[in-house]
Amino acid sequence: MIRLLPTLALALVTALGWPCAPALALDDSRAGHPGGPDLGRLDVGGVVSLPATGALDLAFAGIVNPNAIKLGPGNRVSFCPALSCIRGSRDDTSDPAFFDHQRASLLISGRSQLDGVAQEQTFAVTTTIGTGYAKPYAASTAYAVGDNINVGNATYRAERAGTTGANSAPPGSRPAKAPFIASDGTVRWQWINDAMINAKVGSYFETEVVDGAGAAWGAAFNYHIRTKPRAGQFFPGVEFDYANDSGADCALGVTDCTAIRVGLAGNAQVTHGLQITGDGSETTGYSAIWALRINGEKVAQQSSIEVDSMSAVGLGFGISGIGTSAHGVAAIRDVSTSPRSIQIAGVKSSSAIEDTSTTPTFANIGGTKSLAGLREASTTPTGILLQGRYAAAQISGTGWSVNPAGILTASRLNSPLATPASSKAPCQAGDWAHDANFVYTCIAANTWKRAALSSW
Repeated sequence: MIRLLPTLALALVTALGWPCAPALALDDSRAGHPGGPDLGRLDVGGVVSLPATGALDLAFAGIVNPNAIKLGPGNRVSFCPALSCIRGSRDDTSDPAFFDHQRASLLISGRSQLDGVAQEQTFAVTTTIGTGYAKPYAASTAYAVGDNINVGNATYRAERAGTTGANSAPPGSRPAKAPFIASDGTVRWQWINDAMINAKVGSYFETEVVDGAGAAWGAAFNYHIRTKPRAGQFFPGVEFDYANDSGADCALGVTDCTAIRVGLAGNAQVTHGLQITGDGSETTGYSAIWALRINGEKVAQQSSIEVDSMSAVGLGFGISGIGTSAHGVAAIRDVSTSPRSIQIAGVKSSSAIEDTSTTPTFANIGGTKSLAGLREASTTPTGILLQGRYAAAQISGTGWSVNPAGILTASRLNSPLATPASSKAPCQAGDWAHDANFVYTCIAANTWKRAALSSW
């Protein structure tokens, strides 16, 4: 049965001077029935209208963000959002022929009305979730009537209390027919849901893009600051406050407590899981100070960024080939007081660091070091292995160098005075030593010869 709005509600609307469309009606044919809506009362604030299905509502076409609530099933409400409204051939013109370019099934529009006495939301959804828990399933375990369990992708409710069998768990998939009852020891389980959707949701958005679609968004949040920022103001585009007030930590691998989760799926690849873009600004040339910032002394226990994927590169700079990726100072810069800038552990099949770039130097070391500019203290066959193709030198320093053939050239060579104990003292061919009177050369294992020194 279709019933007009109560006379009292219409009188209230008229008395307060709120305009309304001619057809204000609600389908309350299920009112009073189990699960049906109670439409006996409608509290009206601003404009509330429900035009008949199929009638295009142009009442607010071209009007920016009015105080209104409108329903038009099938995207039959034309509206004009301030940040993406077409009102004419140019942004500074107004021509009704251009107005109808945004439509919705439900329009909730408004402007703030109060001073600091209250927080105002144009649209508010509040939810308390306290049902739906599925106990861990275990064999030879007692369950009570009404207990829920998850087995594979199936959720069951205990229709009869009892103890589960040693090896008789119910199937872990959706049954061919419903209702479906499974006996498990002395417990009787009824299948009630897929485990993957056995959850409660504060708000749910679903968008399906099918053949014929043009550009499509799952959700769009446009946020423009059009007042000069002042001290004490706070302008987040979207804020997620996520707190664990249970007194118990979410254990890694046991309970997944995630503030924001992006799940990528499907039978084909997408381009981005998360993308941050910016067009620059007229003030500094950049859209933001930081594109992404993680802050807080205690924000994360293990790491601020954890990469557990198996992609070709864990963290890449410029490998997409899109854009210049030319950083003004460095691709990575560390000015923190951390004990180490980079720590490398684990088993590497090739190398800990690989440099195949075209650059004047591989590593440019400056600053003040208390121990060494470069320290190698590993247990390895070779501390530093040079295997490149060098045009001038394998290694070079001030006043000395080693050429590609391995010949050492030095402006000065100094070694401590030392005298072999005897001509048969331990040595290897090629060793040498000198003292105030002789120069000693080891010509074979444990065999020394000497030449006398003289002044001139």
